[in-house]
Amino acid sequence: MKQEQSEPAGDVPQPIAAADESVAVENDTVAGDSGAGHPGDRKPLRDQFADLVEDARTLAQVELEYYKTKLSVNLQATRTVLILFTVGATLGITTILAMILGILLIASHYLGPVAATGLVTGTTLLLTTILITMAIKRARKLPLDEETDDTEK
Repeated sequence: MKQEQSEPAGDVPQPIAAADESVAVENDTVAGDSGAGHPGDRKPLRDQFADLVEDARTLAQVELEYYKTKLSVNLQATRTVLILFTVGATLGITTILAMILGILLIASHYLGPVAATGLVTGTTLLLTTILITMAIKRARKLPLDEETDDTEK
């Protein structure tokens, strides 16, 4: 029993002594320096300016990635708007052709020349107006620029 008690008692001072040594080393280091020589305390102006330039480049890269991501998120909605606009523009061009066909169909015996031209042209113009209006409404809902959203509200 006496040996078991003496062994733990012999082990306890060693870690305490090791801890005291590390504290003493830290205290010597802190007490020995006035603080002016630490490389982390103050950097030369050139290093600070280099860090500022590096931070600006990093910010620019992050902003670029942000807008790329934002564009990819809105890609599907943008695609829908472009498809609607394309179909609307195509129908607008077709309206001119319908008017020409209406003039050619003046000899029509079913509705008469003016009614046939008006029916074909009016229907095509109505579809064109509806599709282009839908495209414009969807384009206005796209959150492409946050600054314009804030000024409109």
